[in-house]
Amino acid sequence: MSDEKQKTIHCHQCRLSIPAGAQVCTHCHSYQDWRRWFAVSSTVLALLTALISVLTFAVPNFITLLHKPHSNLASPMVTLEGTTVRIMVVNNGDASGVFVRAFAESEYLAPATKIRLRDDQKAVVVPGTNLLMFDVVPLLDQGQSYKNSVEMIQLSLQNKEVPKTDIVFVFGESNGELRVSRLALDNDSMFELMRANSDRCSAIKEPDFYNGCIGPGELEMAPPDTNETTDSRSTK
Repeated sequence: MSDEKQKTIHCHQCRLSIPAGAQVCTHCHSYQDWRRWFAVSSTVLALLTALISVLTFAVPNFITLLHKPHSNLASPMVTLEGTTVRIMVVNNGDASGVFVRAFAESEYLAPATKIRLRDDQKAVVVPGTNLLMFDVVPLLDQGQSYKNSVEMIQLSLQNKEVPKTDIVFVFGESNGELRVSRLALDNDSMFELMRANSDRCSAIKEPDFYNGCIGPGELEMAPPDTNETTDSRSTK
């Protein structure tokens, strides 16, 4: 019986004839199975490594050219407890916003009422969740604050609303756009504010304009010295 002629195929790389089913070419020694797709020279591998390294540094810079970071401040959650205001601000952007100012718009409180940020470093609203705390400082002494808290109770018993009082907070986006949030104070909030301010002022030994416990109109100029006036007239 004569030997059957062996079946051959062409190498995927050099295209020369090799036995069918061979996994490695007998001429160029290249793989013929799935491993041939990963057969790259050391030169090509080095070039690919260099290309990946360049892209690692170039892509972020290219993205920066196309995208300008900006802040995105969501509507804050504001709560009042006594004379303390807590604001939860969420910045969904990739740049910092800023707290601009806070003030009171009120038909009841004096215009000099201060809304004071406790930590100035918190004025920069970084991306993420930010907790800001404020102190409400009405221009009222201990007695006035207590009297006003009683008035709040009377208004509630009479089903009357407290005169309009809003605490206004202004924030700035990174592009200069301003965002305004308001906290409207009802009878219960005003009662708590007045009673807490009365307790606060009771612990202050030296009331002044900064701590607000002097009350409106409490600072008066000293009367002129009558003796000095009499002497000056007698010399004429």
